[in-house]
Amino acid sequence: MKDGIDGRPDSEAVDRTGVLTHLAVELGRKDALACVGAWFETLDQKGVPGKLAIMLDYYRANAIAGERYGTEWKWEQPTLAREIFSLRRAVNHLEFRQLSVRDRCMCLNNLGNRLRVAGRAIEALAYWSRTLEVEPNFGMAHCNKARILLGYADVLEDREQRTIFYWMAHKEASAALANTALYTHVRDRATVESAKEQKKWIESFLDVDAITKLDPLASEDTAATDEEREYRRWCRENCLYLNLLNDLGPYPVAEWDTIALPVHMVPDDAPYIFDSFFDQMKQEYVSARWLLYEGLTAKIPHFSDRDVFLAAIEPRPALCLAIEKAKTAYRTFYSLFDKVAFFMNEYMALGINESDVSFGRLWREHKDKPIRPQFDLTGNWGFCALYWLAKDFFEKENDEVAEPQARSLKDIRNQIEHKYLRVTATEPPSAPAVGDLAWMVSRRQFGDKAIHLMKCARSALIYLAIGVRFEELRREPNLADPPVEPISPARWLTDSEKV
Repeated sequence: MKDGIDGRPDSEAVDRTGVLTHLAVELGRKDALACVGAWFETLDQKGVPGKLAIMLDYYRANAIAGERYGTEWKWEQPTLAREIFSLRRAVNHLEFRQLSVRDRCMCLNNLGNRLRVAGRAIEALAYWSRTLEVEPNFGMAHCNKARILLGYADVLEDREQRTIFYWMAHKEASAALANTALYTHVRDRATVESAKEQKKWIESFLDVDAITKLDPLASEDTAATDEEREYRRWCRENCLYLNLLNDLGPYPVAEWDTIALPVHMVPDDAPYIFDSFFDQMKQEYVSARWLLYEGLTAKIPHFSDRDVFLAAIEPRPALCLAIEKAKTAYRTFYSLFDKVAFFMNEYMALGINESDVSFGRLWREHKDKPIRPQFDLTGNWGFCALYWLAKDFFEKENDEVAEPQARSLKDIRNQIEHKYLRVTATEPPSAPAVGDLAWMVSRRQFGDKAIHLMKCARSALIYLAIGVRFEELRREPNLADPPVEPISPARWLTDSEKV
């Protein structure tokens, strides 16, 4: 602290900042955290390039976390938002792949941890899986996956799915305890001991070997055509099925959109009020998913595109039915967020006027007010995840909240809906011509954004179902409540009845 970083080469200054961050957090030294905070500001003003900037963001996230450690868990954690932002910026940096294997794993694993704290289990699992793609033996990622899979299993009503999640948690815990597992810090020992206890607990009630022989992740190929088979593969590999098993990986067993609302209490004169609404949102998602697939994979113009006279201006626009299908899908995915808010307003009896309900404004009476008391309940990580998902999209006044990839999603939607989005066949110029009315995006860029938006919509529907499960457990009737009568479940529609 006394020596400082003034006059030192960038690499040495960044390394010293990382060391002081580590010591400040380990020793709980507030004075050292304040000192390292000043060093971050100095380096930010100076500007450090490339890989050093990535590591600086990694250290910054750890320093900010030092302010949060030991505090009570709450939905609203300003420091957590800044931690997530720093780590997202690190892993999205153009030179991230040039870091060492160890540093990439540390960044990805820590980002997964921060998202887990925010309740966002789906995104956390994805980052831990990315960590293991970089280094399959990275022990902390296996430990973290084991823990989150157990948390997932606790909210599942389907016994078969719950069994698979326990089995996969056991696999991850076993990998974490293997001799080949790699760890980077002495503090990892406590997490390893936790994984050992988790493995032992699962073995106390689950015949792991018998389940392994059954291969529960396999499934019979029921695709009727090669086209259907390719579509299913695309959904599976991009984790697009409304099925929690898809979060375990691209396994054939996940090829069904099985997510449904858990058992819940409803008025006796409206027994399917929430089930029917949830099913409608599911259908909109699934239909939009197919439209986007068609739009992104079309190789030749549709016959409806013939003899439509369009100018060949530059950069050449992509004008065809396929692009319009993709835009329609984009609109549908985006609309699901406000529909989730409309569902929540009724289900949680918030009393918000229908015209004022939106995904961004659901959580507070006014933007300067605290979170509504109906939401800020410790334990419901499903609703908490929805809250943090909303922050990615709608809290633009704080740049240290928004997901870098999500920042333009709202702008693209507004251009499609109200203005002029021009999808180009090739990469558009970085600066549009003066007076051009278009917001230009390449076909590839638009496809990437649409898939990202679709994954967010999928997460929203799954987190909604999980949140309802937690809320129903909280509402469990006691002896003073009126008696609860079970309602016969509605039968499933046959495929022929869906037309």
